[in-house]
Amino acid sequence: MTSGKQIPATRAGVIITTKDVRVSTAFYSEHLGFDVEATFDEPPYVILQRNGMRLSLNQAAPPADDLPAFAMSPIATPATPPLMLVLEVTDIDDVFAGLVAAGVKIESEVYHPPWGGARFFISDPDGYVIEIEQF
Repeated sequence: MTSGKQIPATRAGVIITTKDVRVSTAFYSEHLGFDVEATFDEPPYVILQRNGMRLSLNQAAPPADDLPAFAMSPIATPATPPLMLVLEVTDIDDVFAGLVAAGVKIESEVYHPPWGGARFFISDPDGYVIEIEQF
């Protein structure tokens, strides 16, 4: 064990609770380039990965046996998301054009803030906001 300052983690990730794991898996795979690493049927759960990042998708379910006081549910109000996924890209204009052509829900045009870089926002099928940025 460590001194408490650092855990020897091998990878970081996030779990997103979805209404339909299959629909969200297709979105993250087809539009954002995540690879499916593992799938589970009961309850529906998928582990995706891209560039060392782990993104897990689960379907709303009752509390787990080992975490009985917590239940995960999909986003309640898309206007107030509980998290935001950020993806860095090298050619933001190309990525933007590709996502528009694919029919992905675009939340904002490409913006060039005064501090540099560029960004725009999209939504996944459940309404989670994803920031696409270029430095």
